[in-house]
Amino acid sequence: MNTIERVKNLAEDRGLTLWKLALLCEVSHSTIANAERRGGQLSLDTIERICDGLGISLSEFFAIAVKGA
Repeated sequence: MNTIERVKNLAEDRGLTLWKLALLCEVSHSTIANAERRGGQLSLDTIERICDGLGISLSEFFAIAVKGA
């Protein structure tokens, strides 16, 4: 799974830029940008922080992605 693409889709669905998402989730924008450059993978810790900021669980993050695949 390309986690950065998943995050981009979630942000877009909520009308957020990646910059605003990073602020909301207290994740540095460079963390997201670096993940995108290195192949789209975020660490589990970063995904957890993004899920917290978006008000979703880890299982929702991954389950929704599977449904949409």
